[in-house]
Parts: sequence; structure tokens; C-alpha cells
Amino acid sequence: MRKKQEKKRIAMLTGGGDCPGLNMAIKAVSEYAIKHYGWEVIGVKNGLNGIVGDNTIINFNDSELIQMDIDFPFDTLVRQGGTFLGAYRKIRRKSYSKVKNDEDLASVMLPAFKRNIKDLNIDGIISTGGDGSMFLMNFLCEKAKIPFIGIPKTIDNDTPATEISIGFSSAVDACVHAMDSIFWTAKSHHRAICVEVMGRDTGHLAMHSGVASCADVILTPEIPYTISNIVKKLRDIMKTEQRDYFVIVIAEGAGAEKGKKLPKNYDSVAKYVSDKLSEAGIESRSDVLGYLQRGGLPNGYDRMLAAELGVMAVDLMADGYTAYITGMKDGKPTKIPLKSVCKKETRTLDINSPIVKTAIKLGTYIGEVKKK
Repeated sequence: MRKKQEKKRIAMLTGGGDCPGLNMAIKAVSEYAIKHYGWEVIGVKNGLNGIVGDNTIINFNDSELIQMDIDFPFDTLVRQGGTFLGAYRKIRRKSYSKVKNDEDLASVMLPAFKRNIKDLNIDGIISTGGDGSMFLMNFLCEKAKIPFIGIPKTIDNDTPATEISIGFSSAVDACVHAMDSIFWTAKSHHRAICVEVMGRDTGHLAMHSGVASCADVILTPEIPYTISNIVKKLRDIMKTEQRDYFVIVIAEGAGAEKGKKLPKNYDSVAKYVSDKLSEAGIESRSDVLGYLQRGGLPNGYDRMLAAELGVMAVDLMADGYTAYITGMKDGKPTKIPLKSVCKKETRTLDINSPIVKTAIKLGTYIGEVKKK
């Protein structure tokens, strides 16, 4: 066990969008830092808005800041979805409204960031976030010369260098529960229902939730597909299994068939695929799950993961590290330099991964891949 150090005041915030498990990360960082190291912890509301937004007030009265302490009611908060500190992607400050890109925005907000960090006597910042929000926070902290440790969170599970991020497991559960409900409507009406899940440009959420919900077809951005082979798969099921209802899981970034861009007259891949199936004589409907995937309660795994990564983040800061994130490798928490994360592109679905191989072996149509 590490020994207590000279008293520090650190800030904890939740950058980027919300996801299940963030409240446990806040609890782990705050309680461990307070109880083990004797540090002060300030909870910053609404991401960077709490430091550089129009409502930032340094004296804590009606402000964007919360003074954490031993008696803080984490016992109820960890059982809630989202983040009680709040998440906000855009900075609410009039002078930033005309800035068009993140690089210029970081430079413009730097003076206010430096000034407020100094006035708050902040010695370090720990923040959850995706790769974008963590890089932005690290840039500001580097210029302000204070330590920064990031904790990866995203239901898309696309943060480079870590095997899994906070929120992904709970999002898979939410998708599976939704598709279990959709299954009965598909069966009752003898239809194919195309369900679109999140994931940005990756197919982790679609593949994992698709396999778990026994989907007949799973479409992801990483693997091109053809409508004709989807139709063939569904007709084969009609013959071999004597059923005329199907569940098709589609990642939001899957695009049109054969790797083409989605036509401009479509705002969802699920609607595109559904229309094509109907044209081929298979009655179909589409459904976009939307934000219900992000807003659910955290499951046991995400709470455990958030606790492990949160505690590790505090230890890293205590040991003098900065510009690192906590992540998972081979199922164990590990420290990852932000520079190495930055060098890598978004973590896409590995077509040779166990989950993809499992889908293929189960006979699921996942696109145009060769069976090994």
C-alpha cells in the first residue's frame, strides 16, 4: 500500500458524453484519494464547462463545483445511470461560439483554464472521457503544467489501446434487452425487424449484442455486406427452421451494401436495409434504439471496471505520472501513455476476434467474410 503524501487538491470531472458506470468512477477516485491519501477532491460539473464555462464560480456558492467529502452520498449515486456531475460536449461561453475546430478551441480556452485552475489551487485533474475529450483535457493540463490522468469511457468501445471502456458492457445489456422485446413483435407479425445500435464507425456494440441476442444477421462498418446475401440467409432460415420472423442488428456506421455510403435520402442504415428487404419480398420494419443504450443503469461489470480504473488513476497521480490513461490489457488494469493512444487510430472491430469467429460458427450472416 502506498503511503499518504503531502495534501493535494485534485479535480474530478466526466468529459464527453454520458454512459453507465461514471458515478462509480467518481466514487472510486474521490473516496480513495480522500481516505487513503488525505487529498481534497473537487467535483467539476458538466465537464470542462465547470472550469471555463460562463457559470464557473470559484467560491462554490451556486457554482459548477462540488466539494467531495467522506459523507458524500455515493451509496445511492453509484446505482444511478449517467453522471451526477453532468456531461456536456460543447462549452457554454459566448466567446467560444464562433470557434470552428477543436485545436483552435483548446488555444482559445487556455487562458481561462490556466486562470481558474490557479484560483482553485488545483494540483491535478482526473477525468473520464473518450479519446477526443481526454486529448483536449491533456493539452490544457500540459500547458497549465498540472498532472492529468484519464479514464476511458464509451459505449462504442473504440478507445485505442484498451480492451474495454466503462459503459460498453451495460450498453450491450441494454441492446440485448431491447432486442429481446423486439423479437416478440417480429414473431407476432412475421417480419424481419432491423435494429440499429450505436457505435460510431465501429461494430463492437453491434457484434457483441447481436451474438448475445441470437440475431440472424449482424452488420458492422468493418465488414461489407450485400442485400442479396441477407435475403438468401433469411430464405434459408425459412426453409430449414420453418420460421418467417427475424432480428437483424446493424451498427449505425455500417453504411449501404458493398461498403458504399448511405444514400442521402436515408437517415439510418436500419431503414435502408429494411426497405431493401421489403423490395425483395420480405416484410420488414426498422427501429433505431438511440440514447436508451447510453442511459441505462450500470451493470456489475461496469461498476467493477470503473472502481478498478478509478483507483488506479489516483495511484498513478500519486506516483507522479501525467498524460496517462488507465485501461485494460489481458483482463488487468494497466497504465497507457496518452501519446501511444494518440498514435493509434480508432479501435475497430477485429474480424479475427473470438466474438466474430463465434458469430460465423453459429451461422450468423455478418457480411462478406471467408470462413476458415
